[in-house]
Amino acid sequence: MIIQFKTGDVTFFDDDQAYFEKRLNDVVRFLGSEAGDEDSVKVHVTLSKNRHNSGERFEAKAHMTSPHGGDFMAEANSETIKALADAIKDILETQARKFHSKHLKV
Repeated sequence: MIIQFKTGDVTFFDDDQAYFEKRLNDVVRFLGSEAGDEDSVKVHVTLSKNRHNSGERFEAKAHMTSPHGGDFMAEANSETIKALADAIKDILETQARKFHSKHLKV
């Protein structure tokens, strides 16, 4: 899996990046054989800050592509980077499971 981050105005520490990468790598196993080889799945993550009345929140948009037509999008916001990674992972995992089950029926 190749993961690219665009962080903009977000302070993105090495441990935040490692946590994000670990969570996103978990999604690949739900693709099954549709994941292809190690470099076939690509993920682009854009992180930004959004200032609400209640304080600062982080936003993320992720676009994941895989061979055989897999194209997945996720958007989430949270107060912490780690919670944001968990939310993005959950959304992409749901889509990957659905994609994999459709491919099995063909």
